[in-house]
Amino acid sequence: MSQRKPGKREKFAAAAQARESETKIDRSVKVPTWWFLLPVITAFLVYANTLGHGFALDDYAAILENADTRKGFAAIGDIFSTSYRHGYTMIGDELYRPLPKALFAICWQLAPDSAAPGHWTNVILFAITCFVIFRSLNRWFPSHPLMALIASMLFAVHPVHTEVVANIKSLDEILSFLLGFISLDLFFRYHNEHKKRFLVLGSFTLFGAFLSKESTITFLPLFPLLLWFALDFDWKKAIVSSWPVLLPTLVFFLIRHQILYSEGMFTPGPPSVADNMLQYAKDPLLRFTSAVAMLGRYLQVLLVPSPLTFDLSFPQVTPEGPGSFRFIVSAVVLTGLLVLAFWGLSKRTGWSFALLFFFVTVSVSSNIFVLIGTHYGERLMYMPSFGIVLSLAWLISHGKWATIDKPGRLSPMVIAITLPILLVYSGLTVARNPVWKDNGTLYYSGLTSAPNSVRVQYYQGLYLGKEETIAGFPMESRDSVVKAAFKHLNRATELYPSFHDAWTQLGVISFRQAQLARNAGDTLTMKKYMDNALKYYSEALRYNPYDPVVYNNSATVYFEAGNIQEAFKRFQKAVEYKPDYADALMNLGSCYGMMGQFDQAIQYFDKCIAVDPSKAQAWYFAGITWRNKGDENKAAYYLGQFERLNGKK
Repeated sequence: MSQRKPGKREKFAAAAQARESETKIDRSVKVPTWWFLLPVITAFLVYANTLGHGFALDDYAAILENADTRKGFAAIGDIFSTSYRHGYTMIGDELYRPLPKALFAICWQLAPDSAAPGHWTNVILFAITCFVIFRSLNRWFPSHPLMALIASMLFAVHPVHTEVVANIKSLDEILSFLLGFISLDLFFRYHNEHKKRFLVLGSFTLFGAFLSKESTITFLPLFPLLLWFALDFDWKKAIVSSWPVLLPTLVFFLIRHQILYSEGMFTPGPPSVADNMLQYAKDPLLRFTSAVAMLGRYLQVLLVPSPLTFDLSFPQVTPEGPGSFRFIVSAVVLTGLLVLAFWGLSKRTGWSFALLFFFVTVSVSSNIFVLIGTHYGERLMYMPSFGIVLSLAWLISHGKWATIDKPGRLSPMVIAITLPILLVYSGLTVARNPVWKDNGTLYYSGLTSAPNSVRVQYYQGLYLGKEETIAGFPMESRDSVVKAAFKHLNRATELYPSFHDAWTQLGVISFRQAQLARNAGDTLTMKKYMDNALKYYSEALRYNPYDPVVYNNSATVYFEAGNIQEAFKRFQKAVEYKPDYADALMNLGSCYGMMGQFDQAIQYFDKCIAVDPSKAQAWYFAGITWRNKGDENKAAYYLGQFERLNGKK
């Protein structure tokens, strides 16, 4: 009896079935539902005391003082077509992170001036991240659900994450890791289950991770590593099979380049010593040994997360030479872990994957290969910390005591080892969270954790010198608060004389004191503070001659002193270095108005309004200028907008 030869469709189906049987992994250990929920609930509970917090630190640049963010829904298009810090008074921004900034704008639209939506967003997304970690690990290593549970629980309670979850701005860290991790899982599922929808979804989520933070680039080596460890691909197949991740990567960096460098952006110089003390290490060897020593410090904090600090800038820490104890210990420990990771590579062990995850994701933030904007930040360990907690989870879950005799039942020894760590970490996290309540609590904490940090002294002086801070004190205490602000800022200039931010803030406070003296009729004191303000601004420009804020502020001093020509020149400089600087545009309009050039004045007031429509003063000045031109209809329109904005306040 003759047999029909299989057709092309049947051959394809048979090949697909054979391929699937080679790679598809069946779950061998049943996992109870409550294991999926436990990391989520734990993550929410340990960060519940942050939900009532306010804005702190970089929240001001990204949200509270960012003209783009404050436009709400109307700014979404601009956010995706401009740099991350666009809308804030700084130049030289080389960051493109539109996704978190768009979410900030949405939160602002829903609740202006409120930090609550941002904190809820961070806590919820962090809890989801812990769920994704457990679910993904359970899928990648189905015979080790205990490792997945312990890793996700340790990640949920690790104190080093407070800077990320408790600080709204660090939504970029949360989204980058969450979307990158989901992308890893989706690519795994594509190769394991052979369903193209996972490839498409994985590409989109990876692109979303890039839109959140550029350091997502460190995820790329993880794709072939995961295929090697979890699906037993050989190296050639693992690398070739990972090529689809290059497409969203290439698209992102092409878009990023087009947007950042089509703005006529002023190219920034290298980071200052105040931001990255490795700039203080002039030779490559000292810079390398210092970076290794700092990576060792990071590892120490990941294992023993106390004490923590929001800042650790120069000269609290200084470069470490090849003979320093910290470098030697760091180099030995890190080299040992790296050797261990590669030794386990051929055996495809879980701890090898975990250690390689740490080394790969910490590569950029370590400053070993490329110098970044800072030498230290606990937020930078958010992604690499997963590698460390996974390593600990592997150690705990692979002892003889770690057997699971019934689904959901843990051995007493596992509980005895894991529970104390979880309780200590949880306690440290809950206790650390209030530090991030607002700038007052945060900056004050730094005086204990890093008193010789130039930025800690600067931030404390900055906070105490704010008008709203001073207003919160009784009248009889306000002079003491101002003196304390001067004290901390002067201390910052002593620690690092070239720190132009401190000089700038000294000028700001001096000018405000001059205005108070003028209002009190004390001409002599007013002149003293005006002279001091110009002296401080001169020092700031000496160390950073391209700062538009200093040009604007010093111009304001000259304007108030009646020197309109000098003020005009400096306002022009401010606009030259930052064309979208709302305050400088408005002030330049005022100069034109004082010189009787009303058409030019209105032109600059309109430019200011286009940048920041919430700038009530610009509407007012434009209205008065139209009145001076004799156009009462336009004057009424602008003054009406001014009244509307004032009514909102």
